[in-house]
Amino acid sequence: MKKLTTSIITCMLWIGCTNPPQEESDKLTLGLVQSTVVKGANQTAIIKVLGAPNIISKDKQGRETWTYDRISRNSEAKSGSMVGAGFFSGFIGAGGTSKSSSSTSSKSLTVVITFDNNKSVVDYAYQSLEF
Repeated sequence: MKKLTTSIITCMLWIGCTNPPQEESDKLTLGLVQSTVVKGANQTAIIKVLGAPNIISKDKQGRETWTYDRISRNSEAKSGSMVGAGFFSGFIGAGGTSKSSSSTSSKSLTVVITFDNNKSVVDYAYQSLEF
């Protein structure tokens, strides 16, 4: 019975420590779009690499249009401290200072892909912004 309990606890710990799967939004980058989305590529290849689009619609000519829209945010915080000791006019002293800073940046990537009736890319456009 002890071996069974130990095995179950070991399995639970092992499963609990595994990494969760990456989200689809992490896969969409400008480089990936530029290398994948080309005229003539089919929908299956696009979805396999970029994942599902945010919006599927039809344009004025009735062609299917996919829109991918991803926003990511990076935050960075830095902090530091300095401790010093000194001798000034016969007085021994110690002091310290601390400094901290933070910055946040955001990136936006929007991709619009238009397909023909054969589900092949006929046109595409993208916009990448950093702010």
